[in-house]
Amino acid sequence: MKKRLSVPLLSIAAIFFTQQACAVQTCAQKKAALTEQLSYAQQHNNSHQIAGLKKALAEVSDHCTPATVRQDAEQDIQKLQRKLKEKQQDLQESQHDLQDATANNNAEKVAKYRKKIADKNADIEKITGELQHKQQGLSELK
Repeated sequence: MKKRLSVPLLSIAAIFFTQQACAVQTCAQKKAALTEQLSYAQQHNNSHQIAGLKKALAEVSDHCTPATVRQDAEQDIQKLQRKLKEKQQDLQESQHDLQDATANNNAEKVAKYRKKIADKNADIEKITGELQHKQQGLSELK
């Protein structure tokens, strides 16, 4: 049973990864990626994956337009902007906590908050990079 469930999940994961790899994927690129995956699944006689990919390909063919691609990209950008804002607020809170810990000469908490700040800065850099990548992809659509 696990084997049957994992195959469609891998197919979905592959589609998701393919879509995330590009800043913005056009309808033609989505169709090409799905067709390539479908060909691979057919070569390996993977009936569950074939069925899922055929359904996904039909959905893309029926519903994908330049307007929906642009709309999806804009929604992705908005999500990343919200996520960035939240991380920046978290960073400010951790910086405030660090100041309090420093004022109280609590070396253990100082180390803890410095690590949190470093982690949050790394998250902010990652999100900022993703955001710039998505914004660049969106500008290429226009």
